[in-house]
Amino acid sequence: MSDAPTFKLMVIIIDQPDLVDELVTGFLDIGVRGATIIESHGMGQIVRKEMPIFAGLASLFPENTGSRMVMSVMPEELCERVTELVDEIGSQFGQPNTAICFTLPVETFRGIRH
Repeated sequence: MSDAPTFKLMVIIIDQPDLVDELVTGFLDIGVRGATIIESHGMGQIVRKEMPIFAGLASLFPENTGSRMVMSVMPEELCERVTELVDEIGSQFGQPNTAICFTLPVETFRGIRH
């Protein structure tokens, strides 16, 4: 067995873009060293805007201005603290499904530095 650390890919989708700054600040406090943040759109937005045949279904999906997907490869031991941070940030908004997160195993991870 190897003593190499185990890494996970943490994926967080935040329904309220204003909360990303707070998440990044929390990452720095916890010790997460990097993340990629991508503007994203949920299925409800696509149905509402680009599929008029399903316009009647649009009312089933909340209307919002978009979301952000935050991805970070991190040591497994940080994942629980990040999940708690996401719960804390999401609960501030008082609505369900403000943020979701999940992890995936990372088999190989190399940092490329120049």
